[in-house]
Amino acid sequence: MNSERLKKLENVAQSLISSFILEEMQEAQTEFGLINVSGVKLSSDLSYLDVYVSAFKNPENLTKALAKHNKDIQHRFHKSMVLRKIPRIRYRYDDSGELSQSINNTINSLDI
Repeated sequence: MNSERLKKLENVAQSLISSFILEEMQEAQTEFGLINVSGVKLSSDLSYLDVYVSAFKNPENLTKALAKHNKDIQHRFHKSMVLRKIPRIRYRYDDSGELSQSINNTINSLDI
């Protein structure tokens, strides 16, 4: 599949998943705080959709909680897009925010 179409599908997928979290997972907001979908990566054969997420609280349980809603998310994905194959969704915790904060703290602690 061409890369331009993949990018469009990734943008739609990120929007769908973000809106699902916002609309359907209000109870998760209290457990995890703000949940951020920082990016998605769709495999070229449409088999897998890797979703990168982060949260302020309980990050170790976030991917498991989201995986419980996979069926509903895939159903919404299927209703909104015409694809011959619906990708399997995998959640990955994105720790880039924590890493950048750690680097920033290290730089600020240097006496120059």
